[in-house]
Amino acid sequence: MLSFGVVAALSAIVLAATVVQRAVGFGFALFAVPLTTFVLPTKSAVVVVFLIGSITSVWVALRLWSWIDWRSTRRLGAGVVVGAPVGVVVLAVTSAGTLRLLVGFATCAAAVWILVSSHLFSTEATSSGAIGPGRTSTFAIGMASGIINTSLATGGPPLVYELRRTGFSDDRFRATLSAIFVVSNVIGLPLLATSGLITGIDVALAATTLLACVVGIAIGGWVGTKMEPSHFVWSVDLLLLATGALTIVKALS
Repeated sequence: MLSFGVVAALSAIVLAATVVQRAVGFGFALFAVPLTTFVLPTKSAVVVVFLIGSITSVWVALRLWSWIDWRSTRRLGAGVVVGAPVGVVVLAVTSAGTLRLLVGFATCAAAVWILVSSHLFSTEATSSGAIGPGRTSTFAIGMASGIINTSLATGGPPLVYELRRTGFSDDRFRATLSAIFVVSNVIGLPLLATSGLITGIDVALAATTLLACVVGIAIGGWVGTKMEPSHFVWSVDLLLLATGALTIVKALS
């Protein structure tokens, strides 16, 4: 499994996905998981992407620390903590193909809703804070993300939807989303390890992509500084649609 071809393909996938993650704030796993399943078994692909994604999330969160909205991080993070153990069980007993199909449809649905609602409703947000929705719904969305993250390493869409509908954008969006990912990964990694879902080969494969990850972070940071706010909003919407469609196509193939 550690052949040159596998390592080269995985490094290329990680490089591209990391650029997207750093520039937009999410999308690493949504791109990397479907593509990685072409070169690795599905469950191994999920674990490897989860391991690598943990590195990128920590880096972005530290880099943009001052932009993190801690109220949203706490509320969504609480749901993530509750949902993560459920996701581990789901990964262990359920077909990854079925899960991927559901994630693909949910991602596309979230993107369509964001696009439509941006024209139907006026969302007020300032750089000092976002309009907070009900705690129950926020917790539920965090829980859904936690389940999806540990079961298929793609817990971003629910969080993207929640932060976008409360007015987050640019570095505030990137920072808060990354902070929630860190919480999810800190909880998820020990759960995956104690469940026997992380193997030595998975760790070795993740380690071989560290250089690609560093290069992707650097390129993604540069891309992010060149994006206008309006371009950022549309890029998130289109990214959701594209990755959701890709996930569905892979699940049906």
